[in-house]
Amino acid sequence: MDDMNNSSRQGEKSELAVASELMEKGFGVSFPFGHDHQYDLIVDMDGALYRIQVKTAKHEEGNRYYIQANANHYDKKYVDLLAGYLEKKATFFIPIDEASGKRQRVTFTDLDQMGPKVNQQRSNHISKYRFGQAIRRV
Repeated sequence: MDDMNNSSRQGEKSELAVASELMEKGFGVSFPFGHDHQYDLIVDMDGALYRIQVKTAKHEEGNRYYIQANANHYDKKYVDLLAGYLEKKATFFIPIDEASGKRQRVTFTDLDQMGPKVNQQRSNHISKYRFGQAIRRV
């Protein structure tokens, strides 16, 4: 298989993993038909529908991971959340309104190991990017 095919397969695996994770938490999940959508999943949370673009997360350094997702490429009319899937770690969700630049970063470092409170506040800690926490900010 060539790199493009592997990349496409990895993306599909990430989409299925995020869908499965959300279904295990009791949410309804739908997939759009076709490939002409800016979102990969639709999540039903108590009758409210949220459109999610899924990306495979990559390791940056230490306990920090990122998704390569240029926020300017997604129309806020069509995407509510970006999801970063990280195998063997938690999936993170970033409200599209909070996304900026090309890399969306999240850290898994324990808050008590980050030093001053200011470091904790600007860290993009995973605790703020779980589905429930992120959806409240949409």
